Amino acid sequence: MCPGGGGGCGCDGIGHLRSGLPWSYASDVERRRPVCFDKYRCDKSRFDKYQRKRSMALPSLSTVDLKLLGVFLAVVKAGGFAPAQAALNVAASTISIQIGTLEKRLGVVLCRRGRGGFALTEDGRRVHEAAQALFAQIEDFQARIGGLGGGMTGRLNLAVMENLITHPSFSLSALIARFRDGAPGVRVSIDTASPARLEEMVLGGAAHLAIGYFPRRLAQFTYAPACEVVMELCAGAGHPLFDVAEPTPDMVRAAEHAHRGYVSTEQTPDAHRGFVFTAEAQSVEALAILVLSGRYLAFLPTHFTRRPGYAGRIRPILPERYAYRSSIEIVRNRAAPMTAPAARFMELVAACQ
Repeated sequence: MCPGGGGGCGCDGIGHLRSGLPWSYASDVERRRPVCFDKYRCDKSRFDKYQRKRSMALPSLSTVDLKLLGVFLAVVKAGGFAPAQAALNVAASTISIQIGTLEKRLGVVLCRRGRGGFALTEDGRRVHEAAQALFAQIEDFQARIGGLGGGMTGRLNLAVMENLITHPSFSLSALIARFRDGAPGVRVSIDTASPARLEEMVLGGAAHLAIGYFPRRLAQFTYAPACEVVMELCAGAGHPLFDVAEPTPDMVRAAEHAHRGYVSTEQTPDAHRGFVFTAEAQSVEALAILVLSGRYLAFLPTHFTRRPGYAGRIRPILPERYAYRSSIEIVRNRAAPMTAPAARFMELVAACQ
């Protein structure tokens, strides 16, 4: 009943407070507050407006909303509407309509599109992060429920550094085969990328795990060893040191060097810090191109340079002095839920040590 008159004000006995909420919705503190019923008349429309505003600010998610969020994630991953056409198998105009519908549902502008290119707004970045977390939780739920019947389900998204396929003792193909034999219900997806891109893929939720060389340590990741690679200083045919039987350290220091752009000087061994770096590359293959130009020395992994195609074209320079071992690691996002497929794959990698 209305505390101000038992429904005489036209509120049908519900009663309202200053906040516009019904008496039955009020907390004990609100109930004890003095209410001026002459100034704050009971009006059912106030509560109706409050409910409508509340529903607009926090829309409930439907299956359609999840689909639209999935489209949004695909667009961001592709870098725009046109690039996302192939992944979504729909026209760019349809994608634009879908994103527009999602923006209306959420009440925010997600991205800028036009001649200036595709770019997320600040609200768009927040929605993107939240959507990634949401889909990760859904995926984890599906994997957990699917495992109740005794069989593992879900997805395993892997991101791997380039040129790891030729490593002599770390066979990623064999690992995937063992994983697949034990979890035939899991869908496996794999992609290759540069180390910097690998980190982005894991943090962004595009990959559950990444395997590669990570010279910097980020608090957001957990790291586990995968394998080691031997790095040798190399010269290509045509370089002044290529045909020198016994080059000296002074000759090496006087030469021009190329380095991996994602490795800073502080992250290189002490013996390499006196080198003059005049070129850089973001991948091993790109670095090999610079070496084969005959103008630069650079460090390359032995499992790459030992391939038949490089015989007689690349040679190591003073390996006893400059060669070193580099750790390849498997990383995951510390804040993301550990899915059953990801946990199983990490177990298989650990068993290879």
